[in-house]
Amino acid sequence: MSLKAFHIFFITISVLLCLGFGAWCLNSNYAQGRTAYAVAGYISFGLGVLLVLYEIVFLKKFRELDKE
Repeated sequence: MSLKAFHIFFITISVLLCLGFGAWCLNSNYAQGRTAYAVAGYISFGLGVLLVLYEIVFLKKFRELDKE
């Protein structure tokens, strides 16, 4: 597995974990009425979106390097 493939795999898994954790925080019965879980859920969703944007930028930059 190349470094590029590993990087894409790792970032994709990180995105899924962030979104899954955020969903768990917001939907957990234990978290009902607890502000910290809501904050953690929204932060996790935000980090998931940032990771998606990072992966897009990485792929664009890597394509530019392949052309050279």
